[in-house]
Order: sequence, then C-alpha cells, then structure tokens
Amino acid sequence: MNIKLVQKIKLDGNSCRKSARVLKDLKELNLLDKIDEIIAADERQQSDSEGFDLARKYNVSSAPFFIVENDEGINKVYTAYYRFMKDVFNISVSESDEISEMMAQNPELDYI
Repeated sequence: MNIKLVQKIKLDGNSCRKSARVLKDLKELNLLDKIDEIIAADERQQSDSEGFDLARKYNVSSAPFFIVENDEGINKVYTAYYRFMKDVFNISVSESDEISEMMAQNPELDYI
C-alpha cells in the first residue's frame, strides 16, 4: 500500500488550518511515518503545483485529501479524514469530529 497526503499551502506559505490539524493528528498518533508522500497544493504556484494537478485529476475540490494505492495498483481517494482513518488504519474518530468535518465539506447542510 502507498499513501499520499495532499495538503494545501496558502498564499502566506502556511498550511491551511485543516491540513495542519490532520498533520498534527497523524504525528500525535505516530502515523505520520505511514504516509509515503506529502504533496503540496500550493496556492502560490497553482499552475505547476503537483497537488493541484492531483486535485484536478481526481476531481477533488478541498484539501487535505489522501490517495491510497492498494497492492493491485488501484487508487482510492479519500476527501474525508475520518473515513481515511477508519478504512486505512481502522481508527475511529469522535462523532463530533466526524460531524464537524462533514459540515465543513458541505456548507449547504444545516442542523435541524
């Protein structure tokens, strides 16, 4: 298995808030070394940014996201961190974190 993490770098050169949180979580869980490649989707150079190229290739509009290549060479893209953690590492995140991520990715949703 090969795991790529595409993180967003903002115009000021810093990781976006969500990318920074995901990297921090992976480090705290001692899983950062399981990520084979960290690729930047750099807002400062979108035309030649590998991360933006991958986002276009896989039709992804938010970062961070993960590309997991299985042993047969088939890629699966994860745009939801909680789903990635569950499927790849068999780790569940809290329900409130899962809901927060869903709400952030789908601003048209609202609580009833």
